[in-house]
Amino acid sequence: MMALHIETPNYNLALEIGTFLLKEKLIYDVNFFNGVKSLHLIDGNITEKQETVMIAKTKSTLYSVIENRLRNFMGHNEMPLMYSMPIIQMPIEQLDAIRSETEKI
Repeated sequence: MMALHIETPNYNLALEIGTFLLKEKLIYDVNFFNGVKSLHLIDGNITEKQETVMIAKTKSTLYSVIENRLRNFMGHNEMPLMYSMPIIQMPIEQLDAIRSETEKI
């Protein structure tokens, strides 16, 4: 299992991505953190941004499928920053729910 971390420039895009991934059964759930302030190093300069961070739970085996489908979904738009974080432990009933509700590989 993994927690999928995605950063988007605004809440509306995050909501579109979250809805898409849920409809495709690629994630079990998603939490949105709107208005997160971030500092980035861009061309040697520190830049402050405000973004929406998404955290979704899913199976680790779905990461490459999610990345490919999200690239297609985004089209010519810039791919959002995305990475996975392993979920080491969780209650068995939550684990079973994620397994049963997401796409079978």
